[in-house]
Amino acid sequence: MPASNHPSPINSIDTVIFDVDGVLWDAQAAYIRCGIHVAERFCAEHGLPHPRLAFDDVMAFKRAGGFNSDWDTAWTLVVLAQARATGRIPASISWAQLAAESAGEGMTWARRYADANAPDFDGLQQVFDAYYWGADRYPAIYDRQPVLHFRPGFAQAERPFAAPDLMARLRRAGVRLVGIITGRNRNEMRSVFGGLDFDGLLSPDAIFTDEDGHKPDPALLLRAIQALAAKRAVMVGDSIDDLRTVLHYRQLPPSQQPAPAFAVQIAPETEAEFWLSQGADAVIPSVNDLPALLMRESGKAGNHQFTSHLRP
Repeated sequence: MPASNHPSPINSIDTVIFDVDGVLWDAQAAYIRCGIHVAERFCAEHGLPHPRLAFDDVMAFKRAGGFNSDWDTAWTLVVLAQARATGRIPASISWAQLAAESAGEGMTWARRYADANAPDFDGLQQVFDAYYWGADRYPAIYDRQPVLHFRPGFAQAERPFAAPDLMARLRRAGVRLVGIITGRNRNEMRSVFGGLDFDGLLSPDAIFTDEDGHKPDPALLLRAIQALAAKRAVMVGDSIDDLRTVLHYRQLPPSQQPAPAFAVQIAPETEAEFWLSQGADAVIPSVNDLPALLMRESGKAGNHQFTSHLRP
């Protein structure tokens, strides 16, 4: 379903609000592999069976929603591994079935399987961070030593998705300011800010991290739109929680919506129909295609060739 076949509301956009991981920054695979490693190490250290977790198993929880935070995901994987080991979850129930059962409830659902032996969340978070950042990078992120020494750290695989000229091209497409809503904490954002040039578009008052709240809470999007004084905003994400943040915002009373907000999802073309059916306004394969989408839908000239899908 090419964009040119359907009218689009995504025009005259002056504000873009980005998710980070999976959109501007390539880190999802590193986070997932770290979560699997944490679950495997916990099971080995506590005499539990190997959890037999695959990458796609963890992705199933991500797609279900409610697991935007990789700390939440890691804690959940450990708790479920404990429940499987003690027979509270039958061996016949697969990880994919558990992900479907979670139905977007995230930690609220996972706590139903926690018993007295469930790991302390804060303690597991510190272990996760030690494995993720590694002994060499952890002190620069958190200004302290990690709880264990592990090298080189899964974060070494992080890379930017955003091209160096992305922000300049957004300016030419009419974007005035950008903001961020991310599941990363402020310390973790140091690596992102060190690796991306926002060309003066990013407003420091519109950076909302894990400390500020969790998607899909529409209050985060409302605060970002207010901080940016947006007239027409697009939120760009790659997860169901990103999309639901926009959809929940649209359910607020009209008096609490200071500007219209649209949802652009980053996803392969093969997943476009799924995201459109869930309520996305547009699907593009890369964040670097966003300026061309905005320019094309606003009737501006542009020669960038890409594939996009719009909700009819």
